[in-house]
Amino acid sequence: MSCCLIVSVWMLPTTGQTAAEIARPETESAILSSQEFQCHPGYPLAQCQKDIRELKKVLAHYPIEGLGHWTWVLVRSQDWKPISQMLRLNPDSPAFTAFEPRETFLEEALFFHDPLRTAELMEEWQRSMPKLLELAVTHELGHALCGEPNETAADHFGEELRKGRLMRCRISMEPNRKRVGTADLNGLKPNALRAP
Repeated sequence: MSCCLIVSVWMLPTTGQTAAEIARPETESAILSSQEFQCHPGYPLAQCQKDIRELKKVLAHYPIEGLGHWTWVLVRSQDWKPISQMLRLNPDSPAFTAFEPRETFLEEALFFHDPLRTAELMEEWQRSMPKLLELAVTHELGHALCGEPNETAADHFGEELRKGRLMRCRISMEPNRKRVGTADLNGLKPNALRAP
């Protein structure tokens, strides 16, 4: 159980938030008010609604109000690999974030609907599906909250979120940009990280 989730960033990042700028509102509805939820074409409506409710439950545990307006898109597993390959991303990763349109994409299999793909993901990441969904969400929040393209830094930020702690976004070399952590971590190729 030492694998981390592989994710990808395929657009330029936006300005991130510091931990001090991320304040937790008092109600779930306030937390989710600036979030938009969508399903990719072909996703059955009832299943879409159910999966969005499950995603909202996970998101409600984290400081997503620091994102501002953000869109979460669920994509059918049968469409995931072709889309990932078209974007030159690792198709074995069940999540990725696009900074410029402010969107995070999650594969349907994270919500248990494709038994073969779910089994594949559980074997690949050595996690139960509820834990893998939480891992995917927190890792992507590591990218999104700080505008962080670095996979190692996003992993570290996500791990701290799962422990109930907020880190300060690290300062990048670019002016007026804040990112995760304090160390100068060299970014790996997107969608290529596997850290213990």
